[in-house]
Amino acid sequence: MKFTNILFALVTCLTAAKAAPMDDEVECDPGTYQCSGTTGWEVCSTSGVWVDAGDCPPGTVCKFFKRSKSPYCVPPGFKIY
Repeated sequence: MKFTNILFALVTCLTAAKAAPMDDEVECDPGTYQCSGTTGWEVCSTSGVWVDAGDCPPGTVCKFFKRSKSPYCVPPGFKIY
C-alpha cells in the first residue's frame, strides 16, 4: 500500500511537471491580445501560446491600441492614438 501511494505521488508530480510550460516555452502572457497580421487577432492561451481569436469583417483591418492593450477592427487608414 505504501509503495502504491509513493508511486501515485511520483506519477502525479511528473504529470504536473509535463503539463506546465517551461518559461522558455511560453510565447506570451496569458490573457493578452495581438493582431495577427491585418485580418484578425489572437489571444494568449493559459498555456502561453497564441491562438486564433477572431477575424475582422470585410473592409476592415486589425489595429492594436496600446493603452487598452486591445485589438480593434477599423477601416484602413484609421489612426489609433
